[in-house]
Amino acid sequence: MNVAPLKRTDKKRAALAVANAFFDYPSLKAYFPNPVSRKWKLPWYMEHVLNSALKYGEVLTTEDLSGVLFLLPPGHTRLTDWEYIKCGFLAAPIVVGIRRYAFVNDSETFLAEQQEKLTQGRPHYYLWGIAVDPSRQRTGAGTALLNTLFDKADREGMPVYLETHQLANVAYYEQRGFRLVHTGEMPGDRMPFWCMLREAR
Repeated sequence: MNVAPLKRTDKKRAALAVANAFFDYPSLKAYFPNPVSRKWKLPWYMEHVLNSALKYGEVLTTEDLSGVLFLLPPGHTRLTDWEYIKCGFLAAPIVVGIRRYAFVNDSETFLAEQQEKLTQGRPHYYLWGIAVDPSRQRTGAGTALLNTLFDKADREGMPVYLETHQLANVAYYEQRGFRLVHTGEMPGDRMPFWCMLREAR
């Protein structure tokens, strides 16, 4: 299965694939609790996440755009508020809702701080997210995307860091060379999360 960088002209299609895959993902359900409005808010949100990754990191996709991986590079694994604004997030408080946006911002800040604490200043890739459209799961798309990232990280001698809010993902990533480095709960809603690291090979 061929993997290539995302073309900006395909960004909306890729964002829709990510939104479909993440529709019931725990943290995003907490960000967008109303399932009706989530159907349009989540594609908007993911389009701007991908826009941020395109500008400051990298987005990889399968040929049919059903699989998408987005990452941030060593030395730039945390974006500033201004960088998010430049990527279109200025309207986020309106789209998400003022009160809900404060919760989203606090959650994302907390996770970024956890990443910095656990990596202890080591340069690394941040696997911001990987998603495969539900209609195309179990086709090898996720493995192809991850292997492309791993090849790049291994050539550079860089570890890869991620966090997940789904326990089932822990075993999936362990099978692909990650090890669990931290388990915790989010502030406020106490949602569990798992942090994982894959060393270069």
